[in-house]
Formats: sequence, C-alpha cells, structure tokens
Amino acid sequence: MSTEVLKEILAYIDEHIYEKISLVELAEMAGYSPFYFSKLFSEIMGMPITGYIRIRKLQYALGSLLEGKKVLDVSLMYAFDSHEGFTRSFTQLFGSTPSKVKKYLASYEVPGYCIPNIEGRRTHMGLDKESLIDNMHQIVYEVLRTSFEEVNAGFCTEISITLFEDGRVKIADNGRGIPLSQNAKVNQQVLDKILSGHPILSLEYTQMGDFSQCGMQVVNSLCESLQINVYRDGYCYSQDYVRGIAQHDVTCCEMEHPSGTEIVLKPDSLIFGDAKFSVDMIKEWVAENNVSEAIVRVELKGY
Repeated sequence: MSTEVLKEILAYIDEHIYEKISLVELAEMAGYSPFYFSKLFSEIMGMPITGYIRIRKLQYALGSLLEGKKVLDVSLMYAFDSHEGFTRSFTQLFGSTPSKVKKYLASYEVPGYCIPNIEGRRTHMGLDKESLIDNMHQIVYEVLRTSFEEVNAGFCTEISITLFEDGRVKIADNGRGIPLSQNAKVNQQVLDKILSGHPILSLEYTQMGDFSQCGMQVVNSLCESLQINVYRDGYCYSQDYVRGIAQHDVTCCEMEHPSGTEIVLKPDSLIFGDAKFSVDMIKEWVAENNVSEAIVRVELKGY
C-alpha cells in the first residue's frame, strides 16, 4: 500500500470520525480485499485498523470533553455502542476516566495523523531498543536538571536517585521546594504550569524527534504514573498524575521534613515496554554535567 493511499485512508477516517467506519469501505478505497487490507495496514501502522479507528475516535472525544460536552453525549457523538463501553475504552487508553479528564486536564489538541516512512512493506518507526532506552533516560535527566538548578543556585546539597525493579525511579533533592502554599487552587495552577501534559500515544511518540531537554510537561505525558511531593515550610504537598493528567486536588498535610522535592515516576510501558534504567548511564550523564558525586547518590532497590 503506497503512502498516498494510506494518507487518503487516514484522512477519510478523520473526516468521518463521528460515523461507524466500515472495513469493507476502507478496503475498497485502497483497492484490496478486506483481509489483505487489514494485513497491510497492521504491518505498516503497527496496529489493527479497528484499533487505530478506536484510538482516533477517543482522541477526538477527549477534545470534545474539554469543550464542555457531557460524557454521554460524547459517547453517542463518536458512535460508541454504549456509555459504559466508551468510558471503559477511554480509561484503558488514557489512564483516567472521562470525568477526571474534564476536571483536571487543562488543554488538549488532537494530534495530526501520523504516516510512517514506508519502504516496501516494512515500516521504520524509530522505535529501536537503543533509541527507546536513550529517550527513557532523557526523562530522568530532565527531572535531574531541575535539581541541578537548585545545586547551582546554592540551595541544594543532596540528590538521591533510586531505581526500583518495577521500572519506577525516585528522584529527591533537599532544595527549596516548589513555592506552594495553603491555597489549593493556586497550588494546582502552579503544578499544572510546570507538569500538566496530555497522553502521548506510541504513534505520536514516533514523530517527536530529539528528546534532549524535552521539558517537564512532556516528561509527565510520557509517564504512566508520576507522583510529586513538595516539602516546604513544615508541610507536604502531593499530586499524582497518569499520562500527564492530574488525578485529584493537590493534597496538603503538616509534616516535619527537610525542604525539597521528590518525584516518583514510571515511564509509559505502552511506549517503552519493559526497558530498564541503567545506573552507569545515569552516573555518566551526571559526571558530564559537572555535578559532584558527593551530591548525587544513585542506588538500586529490588534489582
């Protein structure tokens, strides 16, 4: 299947996103039998045509929810069989329920459809293991940059990096901590400005290019879970995110704890699979950034 034909198919899906889209109709457009069309589409796009259509409908549905539309109306708008089925599919894909997204996601723009580079019938998606591992480590480096800023400003003397067997990593420092207060609404606005992202799916990820200094919002979007704890002025402020979406109001409790920031994150396994963090890669990057080993401590737990 040529790039031109594939582009026509993907554009047609977006143009008819509110309708039930027929496999037979798409196959006729491409000039193949339904079986052979499905086979070619899966080879090129890395997923079945039915799965791709479902993802596009849910991406558009997410945008409609943020426009203020009701969950039931959105499920009908995008031709889902039931409200329950829509909610279940939405939650499986984005990690948050439609109602939670409406409340906590600040903004979302439906990404353009992605056309992979095609050579014959093989697709080069840029998802080789080496690139995946390097990009996954860039997530940690971006978090570390914020701690290094505190070091360079003279407010941080300790940074700990803990790698867990389940793929999580904890980065904690004894800097000043993000300036949060007793005002929960303002706290959410502050954290949203720094961290709020949106779910990034595998096809969108392959089009992102260079990951160096990608920013904390992108980091959060690429994590299936991220928890931040900010210790400041005798209080602990906490928020949990799933694929960039806040999961609740910022919590606050009194706690005797040195000031600082702690982030526990797990990269999205739907993108990075079961790739593991490397202590050697992290230590090498720290050394390249001229931060003393006396300040940064890296340890393993459960490996």
